[in-house]
Amino acid sequence: MNQLIHTLEQMLDQLNKKQDSNTFELISLLLSEANLHSQPTWAAHMTPTVSQSALIGQLIAGLHNGNLLSANLYPRLAEIEAQLISWFCLLFKQKNGHFTHGSSYGNLEALWQAREHRKTSSNIVYGSSSAHYSVAKSCRILGLEFRPIATDQQGRVQITELKAACQKDRPLAIVATAGTSSCGAIDSLSECIDIAHSVNSWCHIDAAWGGALALLENQPYLSGIEHADSLCFDPHKSLGQAKPCSILVYQHKLEPFTDLDVDYLTLTPKKTIAGSYGGELFLPLWFCLQVNQDEIINHIKQRLRQAELFAQILKDKTGWTVWHSPTGIVCFEPSDLQGLSLLEKKGIFSRAQINSLDVYRAVFANPTTTARALITELEPYF
Repeated sequence: MNQLIHTLEQMLDQLNKKQDSNTFELISLLLSEANLHSQPTWAAHMTPTVSQSALIGQLIAGLHNGNLLSANLYPRLAEIEAQLISWFCLLFKQKNGHFTHGSSYGNLEALWQAREHRKTSSNIVYGSSSAHYSVAKSCRILGLEFRPIATDQQGRVQITELKAACQKDRPLAIVATAGTSSCGAIDSLSECIDIAHSVNSWCHIDAAWGGALALLENQPYLSGIEHADSLCFDPHKSLGQAKPCSILVYQHKLEPFTDLDVDYLTLTPKKTIAGSYGGELFLPLWFCLQVNQDEIINHIKQRLRQAELFAQILKDKTGWTVWHSPTGIVCFEPSDLQGLSLLEKKGIFSRAQINSLDVYRAVFANPTTTARALITELEPYF
């Protein structure tokens, strides 16, 4: 650590000698941008402040810089990875898993697995019209056909329409969403899984945002996930982790590429998208869990409390329509939709759509975001 600090001091001294004011100014601007995430009014996107423990874990990962394609050279790193995967498999009630660079990759890999384990000749994939765009993109990459199913007034997939679609055209897979990006809606997961299995199809759950609920007790929203074929989750969205930090868990064991001749590796690569990777995907989270697992859980509870309080105050003080998701997203339809554009530009809120209806969105990804601070910004528009 002392050597690292010494190196940083030398670099800054070199910049100072070069009188490189432009670089210093740019660094300052970058840090100002980063500081947005720690403000009590930051609710625009799923971009939390990275916890100090995660930053230290990220530093450890950078100093290690190992490549787990050669896991035999890094037994300690491989051991930590295996421990975390086992923990996530237990958390989400799945048998296998691996880390990815984000749930866009997770959705692609899950549908790839569905195609590899196909029990039907169908190339159809069903998901709600509010499913993340990466689902449709994954289908294009894999040569599949994504067919969106309409959502209800809460942004959840309409089960009757999904069932009717499956009866008409049997799908390769159904993608259910646990926490849509627009309003945090959670599809009826157990019903989606039942429908998929009734037609002998794969069911994948995109829990990139809403998967954090699995860490809390007495949460019915993820009920039935043990029967899903795969599930993805992004700790970098809701657990204060640095990007990239994502996990894909699944029931079927991954097979290696038996037809590839890789003459420089001792182990044959498995059928995953990622090639080289190391501790950058999981050491920050591992270090956080080692330091204080309760802090992560308390942060989840804090941001969900603030989201609930924000929604309640809006309902009490305005006549606006309010959507409150248990995942920590609150959407609202103000009387003057255009009037809030300044708050949008400041990163306080963002725009979204629920069933083609334009709304404003508050994302409680940070435990530092407070309902009172957001209400103070909104009060002039009541």
